[in-house]
Amino acid sequence: MSATDFLTGGGAMGARIRAHDWSASSIGPPEAWPQSLRTALSIMLHSGFPAYLAWGPDLAGFYNDAYAPVLGTKPDALGQPFRQVWSETWDQIGPIVARALSGEASYFEALPITMERKGYPEQTWWTFSYSPICDEMGGVGGVLCIVHEATERVLTERRLRFIDDLSGRMRGLADPREVMATAAERLGSHLAAGRAGYGEIDASGAFFTVERDWTDGGMPSFVGRHRLDDFGPPIMDELRAGRTIRLDDALTDPRTGSRGVAAAFAAIGMRAGISVPFVDGGRIVATLYVHQASLRRWRDDEVVLMEEVAERTWEAVRRARAEAALRYREELFRQFAEHSTNALWILDVRANRLEYVSPAYERIWGKPREEVLQDWTRPLGSIHPEDRRRAFDAFEQVLQGETATCEYRIVRDHGAVRWIRNTFFPVRDEAGQVRRAAGIAQDVTQHEGSLVYVVDGGDELRQATVQTLQDGGYEAKVFATVRAFLDAAPALVPGCVVLDVSAAAAGGLMVPRELKARRIGLPVVALGKRRGDASLAVRAMKAGAVDYLEAPYTAEVLLAAVASALAGIQDAAERDRTAEDARTRVAALSVREREVLDGLLAGGTNKSIGRQLGISPRTVENHRAHVMERLGASTLPEAVLRATAAGVPQQRHADTDPDQA
Repeated sequence: MSATDFLTGGGAMGARIRAHDWSASSIGPPEAWPQSLRTALSIMLHSGFPAYLAWGPDLAGFYNDAYAPVLGTKPDALGQPFRQVWSETWDQIGPIVARALSGEASYFEALPITMERKGYPEQTWWTFSYSPICDEMGGVGGVLCIVHEATERVLTERRLRFIDDLSGRMRGLADPREVMATAAERLGSHLAAGRAGYGEIDASGAFFTVERDWTDGGMPSFVGRHRLDDFGPPIMDELRAGRTIRLDDALTDPRTGSRGVAAAFAAIGMRAGISVPFVDGGRIVATLYVHQASLRRWRDDEVVLMEEVAERTWEAVRRARAEAALRYREELFRQFAEHSTNALWILDVRANRLEYVSPAYERIWGKPREEVLQDWTRPLGSIHPEDRRRAFDAFEQVLQGETATCEYRIVRDHGAVRWIRNTFFPVRDEAGQVRRAAGIAQDVTQHEGSLVYVVDGGDELRQATVQTLQDGGYEAKVFATVRAFLDAAPALVPGCVVLDVSAAAAGGLMVPRELKARRIGLPVVALGKRRGDASLAVRAMKAGAVDYLEAPYTAEVLLAAVASALAGIQDAAERDRTAEDARTRVAALSVREREVLDGLLAGGTNKSIGRQLGISPRTVENHRAHVMERLGASTLPEAVLRATAAGVPQQRHADTDPDQA
């Protein structure tokens, strides 16, 4: 048998060992090799596991075909000293080799080792054993290394753990900005990057804005508005096509190496980075990025992680925005319903339970909402007997899935009659079945603000007063007693009261006092019979009367006093309409616009409001313009008046800024 027959079948490495010039090696030519080395080599070369054998005083290296990829781009390691081949790792593996040479075997599971097998430092993980190989003298002639790279497994497990943890954190976030900020912070920390963030592209596709980002403390913040084309057409073409950008070195990459583009990257302190675009409806809408201030060779698994995080972040952002939009719509409905002059209601037909009724119900029906929420059938008894069948038939139409509108009368507790126009409509579930019935009840009782209530005064005076009022174009309704009037007063439509306060049955000044105490807005014109009784006039005005007429008075004087009183009602109604319009406009503001309005009312500037809300002054300015438009105001004082009319409270801003935005 020749000196190299033991290498037969050893694959490509066996052939290389046979062809190698060993004359200058410390272990000599193959014919001089001891049997222990030959046996170890034969076992190693025929092994399917990556294996490396270091032999002799210089630990000359041998390895099999399975081990060759481990070396990467390193120079030929065959016959070279172990320490020279793996010089960058020797501080870590040298002690392990020393233990093997002393006769002690070692085993490690997923040990992290930084090596340079591709021309640059690379973090890797290895599962391996170092075993001593005895020579013919009973000593240790070499070390056999059986290795298995665990880098891919370790990185995959870390990536999956990170994704799982991040997904759990994002699930609990309701604000889309918090979702973006959390993803950026966790990702930047995990990748040991210098900066990470989320930029949104405007509708024109020319600019992107970063509202919040994360940095390691060394790189500057990237918050602000940036022009996309500053970073070069090749980069933007790839992003707009939905492809991930991977830059190991922006100074040398052919896509970014031109002077102007490289300067743009230098201006933001970035040398390397990864950007993953979000494309929605064929248009790029945002990017998730990580930046590094120095050159960095990103690993493939880091790019994969970025893409997974980007996908999950975008889904979480869309979920959070959908939920925020739902909350906004619910809040908008609540504000609309709470301020509407119509009564809105929603009935769960399966549970036979009223889920919602708006505050206007109390004004129209004169009953508390709690009563109808407890038993929704109770108001049905207030429907005029002649109209009940028509109203019930309309409701039956809704249960059959049709929309119906019905006008009917209701009789309030004090006998006042109201005409109601109720629009009923069905609300279906996912299966198309009627799940709820809803409606809008509008009080359509007609009155023109020219109604006068004549109270007591005796038959002769009542008749004369009624005739004077009718001749003046007013509608007069007579109450024979003060008690009858006061019982009906809460249900009466707006009008003026003409009262003879000197009549014995008038109860003195009971009517104006009661109306004032119960805050019923019916102005009283008091009529007196005794000339020169100034004290009665004073008492009447203090009791709440808006005017006092001393007999004898002319028809013109009475009509003028009534007109003045009714004008006050119309002015109040106009103020109510103005306030209603203002409340409706304020209710239509988005959550962010309402925050900006509150800041403006508190005396804040664009800068101070931006600091408080965590947005830029330019963004505040945009929201401010929308607020002015929605309020129908051309100046800030006008907007303040509209908001005040809507009942929006004004508070001193906690962070005022002397500079005007």
